[in-house]
Amino acid sequence: MKRKISIAVCLLLIAATVGFVFNNSAKPTAESQQASAAVADKIEQIVQKTESGETKSELVSVNYLRKAAHAVEFFALGLELAVFSLLVGRRKYNFQKLWNVLSVSLLVAVADESIQILSGRGPKVRDVLIDFCGAAVGIALVLALHYIWISCRKGKRRYGKN
Repeated sequence: MKRKISIAVCLLLIAATVGFVFNNSAKPTAESQQASAAVADKIEQIVQKTESGETKSELVSVNYLRKAAHAVEFFALGLELAVFSLLVGRRKYNFQKLWNVLSVSLLVAVADESIQILSGRGPKVRDVLIDFCGAAVGIALVLALHYIWISCRKGKRRYGKN
C-alpha cells in the first residue's frame, strides 16, 4: 500500500512539473519576458550590490536566468522520473530503465520547444540540450544516491550489522 501511494505521489509530481513547463512555454513572448524580468528584479532586490559595486542585473542577464530556470525545471523532472522508475520495478536499475527515463526527458524537452512554436516564440536546439542536460543531472543524482544506498545495505548484510 505504501508503495502504491509513493507511485501515485510521484506521478502527480511528474504531471505537475510537466504541466508547469508546458504552461510556461505556452505564454506569449512578451508575457514570458515580463515574468523573467520580475524574477530578475526580485533577485536584484535580494542582492543589491556585489563587492565590485555592480548591481546584480549588470552581472546576470535575464537570458541566463531563463536558461537556468529551464535547467532547474528539467532537473526536477529528471529526479522525479528516476525515482518513479525505481518505484515501479523491484529489480535493480538496468540499462532499459535508464534509457526509458532519458527518452521521456528528451521527449518532454522537444515537446516543450514545439509548444513555443505555437505561442509565437522561436524554438532553439540549445534549449532542448539545456533541458535534457538538466534532466540527465537529476537522473544521475538519483542513480548515484541509489547506488550508495544499495552499497550500504550490502555492507551491513555482509558484516552482520542489521
